[in-house]
Amino acid sequence: MKRFRSDRLAHTGMLTTRPDERPYRGRICCLVLLTLTMYCRAGQSADVTLRADAERAMRRAAMFYRTKVAAHGGYVYHYALDLSRRWGEGEATKDQVWVQPPGTPTVGLAFLQAWQATGEQQFLAAARDAAEALVYGQMQSGGWTNCIDFDPRGARVARYRNGRGRGRNTSSLDDGQTASALLLLIRVDKALGFQHAQIHEAAEFGLAAVLQAQYPNGAFPQIWDDDVTPDPPPVPASFPTYDWRTEGRVKEY
Repeated sequence: MKRFRSDRLAHTGMLTTRPDERPYRGRICCLVLLTLTMYCRAGQSADVTLRADAERAMRRAAMFYRTKVAAHGGYVYHYALDLSRRWGEGEATKDQVWVQPPGTPTVGLAFLQAWQATGEQQFLAAARDAAEALVYGQMQSGGWTNCIDFDPRGARVARYRNGRGRGRNTSSLDDGQTASALLLLIRVDKALGFQHAQIHEAAEFGLAAVLQAQYPNGAFPQIWDDDVTPDPPPVPASFPTYDWRTEGRVKEY
């Protein structure tokens, strides 16, 4: 199994600057949903009207996000107000969703918290949709990369376990990609009583893949693939013999 530490390999999306006019609707909706969840979790002394208003707003936000914003059950970071354009790390197509937070796992966990606060099944169904999107994009190496492309000929497609992808097969722990995906799968799996076969199997496969990628000294790689090469021997830590903070910053006059 090859393991890598290079930032160049860990990121598949192209970073872009954010124009001032780009709206932050995606993050705002998640923030609103989480804030309303806190109101709904308040104790018996909370104002009944406020709780009812919060639950009603949560339903509207969840319905809009699930039916108008989602793509294949997943989400990106930012959306134009008219939903004509979408962005993750770079502009996304209608068939691309993001795994790296605050993408699909983040939104799915917000839905799950709303369900836990209210018991309403529509929130659990939305969380399940997000989990199923992650199942689709699980790499053959067991983890996830920063985005999922549902178009088999798409520019960001990778080698998914479902056989509908191609190209690279590198799973990543960078920026919480695999960790956040597993967290959502595990929590949705429990919420569904471990009865959703695909979600349950994907969670177990992913956990096993992370453990298999672990270094002999207990640490973990930034990314890994499925190449079964021998584990690299542990290398003692070393430190620069000079003040690395001045490297490239001190001029010789």
